[in-house]
Amino acid sequence: MHTSFPPPETLLPHAPPMVLLDSITECSDEHILCQAQSHLSPDNPLRVEGELSVYAAVEYAAQAMAAHARLTGNQSSGPRKGVIAVASKLCAETLRLDDLPGVLIIRADILARNADSSLCAFTVSANEQQLLLSGQLTAVTREPDA
Repeated sequence: MHTSFPPPETLLPHAPPMVLLDSITECSDEHILCQAQSHLSPDNPLRVEGELSVYAAVEYAAQAMAAHARLTGNQSSGPRKGVIAVASKLCAETLRLDDLPGVLIIRADILARNADSSLCAFTVSANEQQLLLSGQLTAVTREPDA
């Protein structure tokens, strides 16, 4: 396991302000743990009418999945663009993210993967203690643009 990881913006196909993750704190072949405070930003691009729904945490989990794929896969190629094909088994424990102070902890556990897709179970918690959203994501990716 690494002790230091590259910044998420170097691993993701997104450009600021859509890069939501601040740091990666842990990564193995089976999981990744990330932190974020972008839920507190009034300029968060996922806000609707000034509020950030707990379901925006799906995108946080998707970015954690993408960062994991880059860290455990071929880093010589650029970030692969992808889409969330399925978000399932979602269980929300709150309504909003933006009214929670502190750090979000995003954990993604890889359940299955192949060259073009992956399935993960995820949790998003506040300050490592309060579960906010959990579920599963299936992401489908494609090769980077030439």
